[in-house]
Amino acid sequence: MSSGSKVTKYRKRKSINIGVLVFLIIFVYVLISVYIYLMKDHLVIYEVKEGTTSDDNVFTGIIFRDEEIFNTNIAGYINYYHGDGERVSKNSTIYSVDENKDTYELIGNSDNAIALTPDDTVSFKKDINDFQNSYQDSNYQSVYNFKYNIENSVLEIVNDSKLAKLNTALKDNGTSSSFKVLKSKYSGIITYSVDNFEKLSIDAVTAENFKAEDYKKIQLRTMDLIEKGSPVYKIIKSDNWSILLLLNKEQYKKLSDKDSVKLTFRDDGVTTTAPITVYQKGTDYFARLDLSRFMIRYINQRFINVEIAINSAEGIKIPVSSIVKKEFYKIPLKYFTEGGNTGSTGLAKVTFTEKGEPKYDFVPADIYYKDEKYGYVDARLFQSGDRIHLKDADKEFTVSQKETLEGVFNVNKGYAVFRRIEVLYENEEYCIVKKGTEYGLSVYDHIALDSKTAVEQKIIY
Repeated sequence: MSSGSKVTKYRKRKSINIGVLVFLIIFVYVLISVYIYLMKDHLVIYEVKEGTTSDDNVFTGIIFRDEEIFNTNIAGYINYYHGDGERVSKNSTIYSVDENKDTYELIGNSDNAIALTPDDTVSFKKDINDFQNSYQDSNYQSVYNFKYNIENSVLEIVNDSKLAKLNTALKDNGTSSSFKVLKSKYSGIITYSVDNFEKLSIDAVTAENFKAEDYKKIQLRTMDLIEKGSPVYKIIKSDNWSILLLLNKEQYKKLSDKDSVKLTFRDDGVTTTAPITVYQKGTDYFARLDLSRFMIRYINQRFINVEIAINSAEGIKIPVSSIVKKEFYKIPLKYFTEGGNTGSTGLAKVTFTEKGEPKYDFVPADIYYKDEKYGYVDARLFQSGDRIHLKDADKEFTVSQKETLEGVFNVNKGYAVFRRIEVLYENEEYCIVKKGTEYGLSVYDHIALDSKTAVEQKIIY
């Protein structure tokens, strides 16, 4: 062998590793699938339940009553003989006035303190507890109302004692020129506060009168000297009363077609129904509620908080996001027939052979809704101009007229099926739909929470 011979090296042939390639393809596929899954809208299922809802609006209204203020014609010191909110008859003793305070002190003062009965104690505790539970910093007016109520409770206890002493004083001492006993001119409910609203006509009210922060109520019962001509009590002559509400334009529109409304008094939760009259005065809107019950409950209030259920409905509650609109063709009900291998409901569509001879193809067609004359079928099944055959009468109907229905996608069977709904009430988030509608929803049905994430007839996963 020659020492100068050369050795030639051949490059090794590269081979593709099939396993690595397959792994890469699977890996890329998984990444793409995960990305698509994360980016797509997912179908969320909502279970249908019964529900009620309403647009509740809370108003602060002004109370109007048939009330009259009575003034004293004599200056002096006053003793009262009826509690606030009591019914009094005509010619019953209301108060006595003493110019020189002798008889006043005899009736009003005593060496023996007045003892509280168990009922009196319970009443005081209830008033205090109610005030503590309902107090809010934003409604400081309630402090004055509480003070007024407590004062009334104390004075009513004292009144019973005074009336007995009055009878004794009149029996023992008779009357004098300086002491007068005054009786009621009318029957009605007596109260001992004034607020300058008594002479305000309900027709003369403006938006300025609703500023409760400027409201002032004067307690008439006092141990001080009362000047001649001063108000001493007030009689409410009728149980009929009214509440005037100040509305905004939207509330005015919602209430304008109503004759009566259901209202709740926020102070104590009492609910009733009252006739309502709404009207516009200048740029302001008002509603008047007329009542014949519960007036005495709120006799010491001029402003009252009421809640009105403007729109309310009871039925099946579903989210607004689940609602979808779908187009349907209207087909006369007499054209529907049964056919096919399953005996399903459908229509006989007219087609033609190559020779131009008519033939009738049965097209299964569910009725999504029907009225007295028409059945509504999925618009995807036909095209405008298609003809439907009526075998018994040898007539044809041309498909043309469309109608849009509201509904949701029912997913009970694992795929999305349109179900028609009748909306009774709707707000921003939920709506109440009618129960028991044909081809509609039932309680505990499952629907697509967001109609945009469902595709009709497509299997859900």
